[in-house]
Amino acid sequence: MFPDGTISAAMKLFVATLTLFLCVSAPAQLLASEPGSTCEKCHMELDEGQPDTPTTLFKNDVHNREGLGCAGCHGGDPTSDDEEVAMSEEKGFIGAPDELEIPEFCSKCHSNPSFMKQFDPGLSTYQYSKYLTSVHGIRNAAHDRKTAQCVSCHTAHGIRAADDPKSTIYAQNVPNTCAGCHSDKDYMADYEIPTDQFADFSRSVHGIALLENGDMGAPACNDCHGNHGAVPPEVSSIDHVCGICHANNMDDFEASTHFEYFEMLKMPACETCHSNHRIERPTTEMLQGEKSVCKQCHDLDDGTGGIETAESMRNALDSLNMLMTQVNNKIDEADRKGLYVDNMLFSMRDARQKEYTARTAVHTFNLEKVTKISREGIELVLKTDGVTDDLLDSYVFRRKGLVVSVVLLCLLAGLLWMKARQADMRQQKQ
Repeated sequence: MFPDGTISAAMKLFVATLTLFLCVSAPAQLLASEPGSTCEKCHMELDEGQPDTPTTLFKNDVHNREGLGCAGCHGGDPTSDDEEVAMSEEKGFIGAPDELEIPEFCSKCHSNPSFMKQFDPGLSTYQYSKYLTSVHGIRNAAHDRKTAQCVSCHTAHGIRAADDPKSTIYAQNVPNTCAGCHSDKDYMADYEIPTDQFADFSRSVHGIALLENGDMGAPACNDCHGNHGAVPPEVSSIDHVCGICHANNMDDFEASTHFEYFEMLKMPACETCHSNHRIERPTTEMLQGEKSVCKQCHDLDDGTGGIETAESMRNALDSLNMLMTQVNNKIDEADRKGLYVDNMLFSMRDARQKEYTARTAVHTFNLEKVTKISREGIELVLKTDGVTDDLLDSYVFRRKGLVVSVVLLCLLAGLLWMKARQADMRQQKQ
């Protein structure tokens, strides 16, 4: 059908076209993962048998997945088999950058919006400028070789995306990453700062939620201290840091009379009562009891009525909570008995919201407001309690009625059986 050689030429053209198509359309990570450079070949031989070598780690590195090879950072000629040529200055080889130069080195790409948008248009290109304003960046500029730079947190050859669970900057891994330096007493000795932050955080309500329960919504170190612009929150800003998540608490506190006194005395707002790294789950005992934080500033004889107010607020909140627990137990009982409880659950959800609002209102230090919201919650619970009691009473009445009905039916069945038996006996006599 084809002249001699036509099929062969057509096949060659088809294979060439297919090869070109695959090379162009194949994902960058597939092409980049091929050990095609002499850098990889040599280092794989040199590092054979050693765990976590650069060549091993780089296979899953985010740069490798985007097609950036060894020469992208280290320079040189990755196509040459001659070591002197591959690592010659003429070929742009720079080797490993000095640790003090790493932030500026990384910024050559990461501070270039037009370059970075090719890979991740949503990635910020202000990391380096923020880093320069941070404690780490300032110390790095002062030639402190111990201070953190890009590699300290992101690693060098095994850099993974922030949403990768194996990444050193994955939300659940950030505390351990920071602890690598900040929990090392010998390493941090020159800076005269505490090294118990991670230990405290891991026992805090935030740490338990993040590290033990896997709650990705819980804060890690960077949520409060920042990422690249890492600076300790100052006294005047700590309430705003906490307020990023706890906005209502912050608004209530700033509207209270305590806010003015805290500002005047230069006392950190949230930290004074809740601590910083070891934040415990708030309870009404923080108002009045052994764990009372109000007693730090107030006593019964100070004339402010602070202790009395704290005790009254605790009583209002505890009353609502105890009543909710009792009614919830009744609803659970009704649910176990197969009764329709959805309406009661909706009402209790509204009551629970009232409790949350009342607890938040504690930051206003306004007894009238806390008491008012608590009473509104109590009224909702009492109404729900009445409906639940009616439902349970109806259930008991129906069960009793069923028992009576069964007994009557049994008696009736017994009488009918006796009548039938008497009739049979009369027929046998006849």
